[in-house]
Amino acid sequence: MTTASKAHTPLRLTAGAVVAAAVGWSLVAAPVGAAAAEQAEPGAELVFEQPATPIEGVEPGDSTQVSFAVKNKGDAPATRVVLYLGGSQGLAYAKKYSNCVYEEAPAQDEGPAQVNAVCDIEQILEPGVVYEPAEPIGLNVLDRALYERLNVNILAGIPTFPDGTQHGGGTDPVLKLVARAAPEAPGTVHGGELGVDITAENTADFALTGSKVKGTAGQTVDAKVTFANKGPAWAKNDVYGPIGVFDVGIPEGTKVTKVPEFCEPAEAAATYRCTTPYNYADEDSERAYVFGLRIHKVVANATGEVAFVKGDNRWGTLPFDRNRTNNTAEIVVNETSGGATSGGTAGGTSGGTTGGATGGATGGTGSTGGTDTQLDELAETGTGGGTLLAGGAALALLAAGGAALAVRRRTS
Repeated sequence: MTTASKAHTPLRLTAGAVVAAAVGWSLVAAPVGAAAAEQAEPGAELVFEQPATPIEGVEPGDSTQVSFAVKNKGDAPATRVVLYLGGSQGLAYAKKYSNCVYEEAPAQDEGPAQVNAVCDIEQILEPGVVYEPAEPIGLNVLDRALYERLNVNILAGIPTFPDGTQHGGGTDPVLKLVARAAPEAPGTVHGGELGVDITAENTADFALTGSKVKGTAGQTVDAKVTFANKGPAWAKNDVYGPIGVFDVGIPEGTKVTKVPEFCEPAEAAATYRCTTPYNYADEDSERAYVFGLRIHKVVANATGEVAFVKGDNRWGTLPFDRNRTNNTAEIVVNETSGGATSGGTAGGTSGGTTGGATGGATGGTGSTGGTDTQLDELAETGTGGGTLLAGGAALALLAAGGAALAVRRRTS
């Protein structure tokens, strides 16, 4: 077992290598102008064997391996071959090959951070021959890992390194491709995109907090709700929909005068549905949602419930969240002694407006605990209403053909 390590200082990729961020998995794109499944070199067509076998059950701190098989399906040799690797942010490359240039790409627009490599393969790939890397691509599984992915792309005739051969990106020996001796199995399927999903045995603690505010009739108060991912893992949805969705109940006697971004009225009366901005949430991140509430009638201990709701796919029941004690919270207006139990502090008044401070979580933190079955019940019954924000369109996709992948895990 190899201990996971932090990736090295970011390096900018050489001219011609375009790093593209997508709302789905981060992808390393081919140079601008290259169409999907199209090689820049006439006569050469590089494709991967399919399908890719997912890797499951690895632990943070483990190492795993990914191999692939690429075939020149064209009628001419492939030269100036460039290999693109795009890994999600819970992974790190176990080796830094000397003919590869590496980059840690930060989160940009709506795409999460990623770890990329572009490798200059100084080889001629002959037509009809299947090639594999001389050794599998080693990956370290970081402490933040959960739902990870490695995308692989290969193109021929691409001037990614305009000054010629690129070396010095890493200190390990050159990454080479070798011809596979075994014949290709009849009926082998090829494809233009190659990716392998890597699922780590990890958790992400999603938490909601509310607030307590005070005011008199006619005043407007700010009530803050906070969504947080307390980690240890970052988490990403398996669709473009937001990773976190929750309903905010509006306390009796108040009227909403200010709606925070990424919130909108829900079907239920006096309820707003809020979402995270993107389809992922980094560990140790949080976002505040501040509602303006005008008090038109003073009601002692007026309370609005805040709770996650069921939605699409992975985040619907938060399968990665084993601490359900902080999955609900409350907004309390004009609490009296012995009133509502939600944590928080009362705000002061200024110019007729009362500002409420952030409330405390209704339960403790940790990777276990809680007997709350709300999300489990939602999984069975579903929740109606609300338009989910789907994030934005992907800025770029892999621009190449590809296919086949064989995945092998390191057992030591």
